Amino acid sequence: MNPQRSTRRSLLRRAGFLGSALAVGAAAPAAAAAHEQGPGHRHGNRRPSPVGSWSVVVTIEGVPDVEHAHYSFGADGQLILQTHRHTHTGIGTWEWADDGSFVYVTRGLRSDADGGLLSELRIRHTGRFGADGTFTSTGTGQALDAGGKVLMEVQSTAVGTRFGVDG
Repeated sequence: MNPQRSTRRSLLRRAGFLGSALAVGAAAPAAAAAHEQGPGHRHGNRRPSPVGSWSVVVTIEGVPDVEHAHYSFGADGQLILQTHRHTHTGIGTWEWADDGSFVYVTRGLRSDADGGLLSELRIRHTGRFGADGTFTSTGTGQALDAGGKVLMEVQSTAVGTRFGVDG
């Protein structure tokens, strides 16, 4: 495999991390509301909320392997995520959209073995809840070099399943 293809594959995998991070950020406010009423996803006529902890599977366009991640959406709009292929954590934010969906963005940094900044990963996703309480979000992930130049952009889909104390 040539070095350019190897770098592209590495960046595509990292884009999955960003997609996951964004998904988590968007879900935080809703998760807080859900946490207040327990694992049920609705309280009265309230909409489902992303607030809480999620196991997420991210599919990145053009990458055969899925990315596994954990997202934590905070009631205050904060998002934290971690992926299985990366040693870094992404942070972000989320908010409700006017149409009842939620939008989240995440950012993560990648460094070389000496601690030098290699790239920043940015993800922006829009999510919706399914009847079964899962969420599905779609959006873009970008890898930027240390100077802010976009190296690549990919499309990704994230599917999240809530987890709590009981599993």
